[in-house]
Amino acid sequence: MTAASTDTQWQRWEVFKQDAPGRPYQAVGSVHAGDPEHALLTARNVFVRRPAAISLWTVRETDLLTATPEELDTQPDLLATPGEVSTYHVGIKRTNKRSMTFVDLAGTVDASGPGDALRQARLMYPDALAWLVFPETAAVRTDDDPGTIESWFAPAREKTYKQQQYYGVIGRHVGELKREGLVPGRAPGK
Repeated sequence: MTAASTDTQWQRWEVFKQDAPGRPYQAVGSVHAGDPEHALLTARNVFVRRPAAISLWTVRETDLLTATPEELDTQPDLLATPGEVSTYHVGIKRTNKRSMTFVDLAGTVDASGPGDALRQARLMYPDALAWLVFPETAAVRTDDDPGTIESWFAPAREKTYKQQQYYGVIGRHVGELKREGLVPGRAPGK
């Protein structure tokens, strides 16, 4: 058996979500799916259960080219990655503060391939912590007609969502119990 025949995972797809008109698409994570439509449905179920959204894109992982400045220093041949002449979407990571979002889609470039698109992204955004490019043709999108937006995204807008810190503690906090000596094997005040 070859390695390919023993792989039981579906293809991986990167998910890009737009929260509101005029906001950038943001990479919010990935899903495994068997085909483009399945990837969109899975992305909706995973990433649009409660947060606001008006559009989703999925892109097969093999259609993405990503790099950090350090990777380009050690692997400059990434800038020569061949591919189709196309319009490429450019994503950039500007900060480490937002751990959930890898990149914001920042624009497009016309390029001779993904390596050329990456080279252009590097020139346009030299201070980025990472760049991501993919051809326009690789994006699988939800329809932007009002009916699709209503049926795919409106139900999530009605649901409330609370961050973990908003939930109260059930019972007494363990630190309080330890200080009072109510945890077996612990003396009060330790």
